[in-house]
Amino acid sequence: MRTPALFLALLLPGLALAGRPLNTEDASTLDDKACQLESWADRSRGNVTDFSFAPACSYLDVEWQAGAVRTRAGGRSATSSTFAQGKYALRSVDDGAWGVGLVAGLARQLRREARNGWGDPYFIVPVSFGLGGDKETRALLHLNIGTTRVRDEARNLTLWGVAVEKPVGERLTLVAEAFGENARHPFIRAGGRHALFDKFDVDLTYVTRSGGTREDRYWSLGFHWETSPFLP
Repeated sequence: MRTPALFLALLLPGLALAGRPLNTEDASTLDDKACQLESWADRSRGNVTDFSFAPACSYLDVEWQAGAVRTRAGGRSATSSTFAQGKYALRSVDDGAWGVGLVAGLARQLRREARNGWGDPYFIVPVSFGLGGDKETRALLHLNIGTTRVRDEARNLTLWGVAVEKPVGERLTLVAEAFGENARHPFIRAGGRHALFDKFDVDLTYVTRSGGTREDRYWSLGFHWETSPFLP
């Protein structure tokens, strides 16, 4: 099964994404006082299923997010990881041709035998570029560089990601990305998301890892629901 302090350290920071289902962060946030809910299931060829749940709200121009992953394997189910993070767009790509932001958070790996409490910090700088003049039809390129501290291994890891999303119709957007840590073989994702109605999308992607095992190959099915601003 895909355990790993390492894999989930990569998965969890990517929850506040460039729109589900990308793992790579984008340089934008929710409208202030708006909220969103994202949830998805990852099913690997090793018969392991991860169920993820990640609500977020934007307040004081910071997008606050928390989430948890529940893993089912061998007929048993248990919460395997949780996280909390904040995201701030210094310049939003929604407002122009490019954007840059900051993401910082803490992760907790519950299935480790030692050092399984809160305390795996991470920090990511996302940079986004709009490729085209029309904001409704342009492609978006997202680049990430960051770091995380894996406490049980007492070492720091470099996190990176590259992603592209491109609308191909009124409701369908194709996505592709590569992401990983240090110089290890990267994960690669491809698929798309479909807008069922305003501010509610569903997505389906396939993820594999260069040189990886069957546990590193999985399907991901999820949704993204966003509200209008309503918080006081």
